[in-house]
Amino acid sequence: MAPERIELHDRQPFLDYLRLHGAADVVLDPFPYTGGTTTCHALWMGVPVVTLAGETASSRGGASLLHAIGLGALVAETPDEYVDIAAALARDAFRLAELRAGMRNRMAASPVMDAGRFARNLEDAYRTMWVTWCKGGTRPRPG
Repeated sequence: MAPERIELHDRQPFLDYLRLHGAADVVLDPFPYTGGTTTCHALWMGVPVVTLAGETASSRGGASLLHAIGLGALVAETPDEYVDIAAALARDAFRLAELRAGMRNRMAASPVMDAGRFARNLEDAYRTMWVTWCKGGTRPRPG
């Protein structure tokens, strides 16, 4: 990539940071530790994200988010595939416009944004742990 196409920005007020997404065509999820919140910000602002799925939980967050919103095609399994997916997407103005136009609705309709479902699942997990403990199950050990 030509150096003049790269822009670096210092810390921004949150709304200014979100506005910066309007100038991006594609966001490259970092690795080996994925962006998490910043990946969600990009997706919510309509910018497709390309991620490289790693072997650990901290390196698979982007893959999890993209699969949850139905964009598993933007998940690479190798560094070469990461570059290929990003380059192909950057060259496809129609696909970029299509993704950008529907990204917020895609996010809103996904499990990622379903707070009620998340709360119910968390409550169920707590209940299961409590019942297991009450029946004499093993206690989790710190660290």
